Amino acid sequence: MFEYLRGMVQCKKPEYLALDVNGVGYKIFISFKTYEKIQLEKEEKLYIYNYIKEDAFKLIGFIEEKDRTIFEMLLSVSGIGVSLALSILSSFEIREIKRIVIEEDFKTLKSVPKLGEKKSKQIILDLKNKMTALNIISLESYEEIDENVILEEELYLALESLGYNKKEIDKLISKKEIRELKDIESAIKFVLKKIRDKK
Repeated sequence: MFEYLRGMVQCKKPEYLALDVNGVGYKIFISFKTYEKIQLEKEEKLYIYNYIKEDAFKLIGFIEEKDRTIFEMLLSVSGIGVSLALSILSSFEIREIKRIVIEEDFKTLKSVPKLGEKKSKQIILDLKNKMTALNIISLESYEEIDENVILEEELYLALESLGYNKKEIDKLISKKEIRELKDIESAIKFVLKKIRDKK
């Protein structure tokens, strides 16, 4: 399982690129927005989503962690797979997605190929619930996410994957404590230590 990969971009196409990491070429699928930002024959760091199925193993790459987080949220929506999630991220920047969710602008969202009105509304509903629960957005504003909010978002997702729900996480760590932590690794260690100390 890869958290991120850093290497030289040896080739790039709108749907994927080849990243040379110490002589090993990794085929990494990307959104078109990522394609536009990546430079050929330059060193790049990509955060990786590991897509693993019985008949497939794909690496999907993102320049920023928050892009990967939104991608994971999209995948959690019923009926949204890797291809459709990438199509959405190819069509809109993260800021645009937040605006669409806040304003419930399903007409703009359904402009994505293979995305009808019903599915667009479902995506908006699901993302709004997840984003407001994690304080990624407020319903009055869609300013850019600050670093503390990104860290909080990643921490909640990580702990939910370990089986904890939001109420349990709220009891384990406060927003003030999150602000004092440097990164996701130290945040997870901090919470796990708290859990061990309670036993």
